[in-house]
Amino acid sequence: MATPKRSPKPIISGNIGDAASSIVLDALDAGFDIEEIAPSKGPKLKGQHTFQQEALDEVVSLANKGAPIPGQSLMNSPDEPRNWETPPKFANPREALDEIVSLILEPEAIENVVLSLARGATVADLGIAILYAKYTEGVITPDVLMMLVEPLMYVIMSIGEEANIKYNIDGNDADEFEDEDDDENEKQVEVLNEYKNPLQNIKNKINVEDVNEAIVPKNILDRVKEKSPEIKSILSRGET
Repeated sequence: MATPKRSPKPIISGNIGDAASSIVLDALDAGFDIEEIAPSKGPKLKGQHTFQQEALDEVVSLANKGAPIPGQSLMNSPDEPRNWETPPKFANPREALDEIVSLILEPEAIENVVLSLARGATVADLGIAILYAKYTEGVITPDVLMMLVEPLMYVIMSIGEEANIKYNIDGNDADEFEDEDDDENEKQVEVLNEYKNPLQNIKNKINVEDVNEAIVPKNILDRVKEKSPEIKSILSRGET
């Protein structure tokens, strides 16, 4: 190790890079050995990228927690499809409506409909809920669901009239998006407008008995009237 000829000079600089360079050059000029200035720490290790499947799986799990992974449905076993992934029980809207009305007119179901209307549930909400349930059960397809919204609402209205209930066709929510201009509600407005087409038709001809048979066959509404004594007795039992 060489003996320094002098002490290092103080370095003043406005740039840290220039200051470092000046310090090293001054130290070498003063007789310091380079090993004293920057001692060797051995060869540098090159960083290596290593793939860790476990770590990746954890990240994917956290990112998609509570949501399906894209393409997940394609990985489901074809031997165990979801109800809505199989051919529907009814492809014909008339046959589907007849089946659904038969189920609604069962004693327990019709009681639930009457009590729901009496407690303020809207005709639209009940109709959509019933149809969506049938879709998830694989009974109907989404397009048949949309085709049955209007006729099923008339059926529910007919039940409400037989029970002498002043029912609500829809809630105040049906119009609340019309004045919204922000982008996040744009998709909701599109869906809402599609839903409101049959809803507006219903409001335009509020009398159930005036409904065109092309929308609701007369025999279906007659079946509701046949249940009139049973329907009227539900509220008379004081089950509101």
